[in-house]
Amino acid sequence: SDESIEEYENREYEPITGTNLNNPCEIRINIETQDLFINPSESYFIFEGRSTKTDGSAYADADNVALTNKYNNALMHLFSNIRYQLSGQEVESLYHPGQRSTMLRLLSYPDDFSKSQGLNQLWYKDVGAAASTTTNAGFAVRQAYIIQSHDPKDTFSFRVPLKHIFGFCKDYKNIVLGMKQTLTLVRKSDDDAIFRANGVAAGKVTLDKVSWFMSHVLPADAEKFQLYKTIES
Repeated sequence: SDESIEEYENREYEPITGTNLNNPCEIRINIETQDLFINPSESYFIFEGRSTKTDGSAYADADNVALTNKYNNALMHLFSNIRYQLSGQEVESLYHPGQRSTMLRLLSYPDDFSKSQGLNQLWYKDVGAAASTTTNAGFAVRQAYIIQSHDPKDTFSFRVPLKHIFGFCKDYKNIVLGMKQTLTLVRKSDDDAIFRANGVAAGKVTLDKVSWFMSHVLPADAEKFQLYKTIES
């Protein structure tokens, strides 16, 4: 076992107080790390909310609608830009994160990813072009998961790893110490995140929670002392 690490711990960070999660505006989360050892490439988001008709009422189980996009990966289609900064310097900025992360992950995720942890982040590939539970098995799975399976109805909770969004996480796995980190998500309309058949009532997505869970690394005392010596030298 690795005796240099005493413990790994995921800590929750929330948006700046007063942030509206559902207006077209910035959702900013800051982490003032101080003397904390953290691993951003292993961090993740938690998104919680509701997918309902525009008037707030629930869809029927049989309605061909889901919090999903024609091209899968619906949560990312709620934002026009997502960017990550380290000590005020931009590390990566992703415009059109829905389209770009979808293309990237279609190339990198294995075919069976949907059947393992994929659905936890609302990733389940289509097998047809229509918003139909009879002709598109991928859409049918997402529709059942969003519209039918939760209590209360139409609610959701998804975990999206930072490495699903940003390419730098693949190559940069280093521990960060004493540097401010900022994640900014620019909310946009729900239009690209809702996929419905003709005749089904228009819908909306209401986010109730957006949190960033950062991986904190707690080194053993001897390793911590050596790390500080390395940093100071």
